[in-house]
Amino acid sequence: MRYYLRLRGFLLVLFFIVGFRLFGQVANEQLPTLSSIHHWTDKAKSLEDALPKSGRILFVFYDPGCGSCQELGAGIAKSDSKIKNTQIFFISMHDNDLVDGYINMHAKNLKNMKNVSFWKDPGTEFIEKMKPTNYPATYLFDARTKKLIKSFQGESKIEKMTPILN
Repeated sequence: MRYYLRLRGFLLVLFFIVGFRLFGQVANEQLPTLSSIHHWTDKAKSLEDALPKSGRILFVFYDPGCGSCQELGAGIAKSDSKIKNTQIFFISMHDNDLVDGYINMHAKNLKNMKNVSFWKDPGTEFIEKMKPTNYPATYLFDARTKKLIKSFQGESKIEKMTPILN
């Protein structure tokens, strides 16, 4: 009887894991409204109000302590001339001191880039609506149509993204 219960429990967990991978998290094809996300230093500035009406939008959902996220931030900081026509929004759920440390330690040039800004998700809105599966989760949208062009999950090399960013 115990063996049967263990096997049943194992199969149930396996079913949920496989089902989640196969049918669970799929990125939105259309840019959803992200109403609770605000500028990392100014809660009055809404992400929705900052989105451009033309060009391309790149969301980088990151964790300041994630090595791949740090590598991507450093790569973007070094590639500013290649990605100047894309508005880049770094979005994190972490406190300002961690975001500031991320910028200062790994990607100082991001502060000087006019097309880069940092935003805070105070809850779980980004995760719920965008369904990231790995850090960094990067989403490229057409600003005019709000349609997803490409999603990169766990990719830390900006060089793999630059051909489609401009």
